[in-house]
Amino acid sequence: MSSMPTRVYVLFFVSVGFQLAAMFMLPRTRGFTAPLPTLACALLFVCGIGAVARMYTSGAKLGIMSPLLAAVIPLGVIAIGVIAYNESASPLRIALLLGACGLIGAAAMVG
Repeated sequence: MSSMPTRVYVLFFVSVGFQLAAMFMLPRTRGFTAPLPTLACALLFVCGIGAVARMYTSGAKLGIMSPLLAAVIPLGVIAIGVIAYNESASPLRIALLLGACGLIGAAAMVG
């Protein structure tokens, strides 16, 4: 991954930030019936996906960055659920999630 431009890493974190912000807004949309939170959520998702698109046109390796996104986003969503929405987080649930994300990250590095 060291041969990728710095811009790729910046866009990766920008995309993660937008997508996590959108996931934070999702419960506030009340099933997409609240207009303003729904608009904010949709715009955040569009910005996040746009950052992913720019990341790939900036030289990101699809086989590395996509699995990393697939590992980082769920971890962030679980953290949002536990911290912001008081969802339960059993040690087994967290351990299994971390293990699965670790395997996704490891798979991204192979090849």
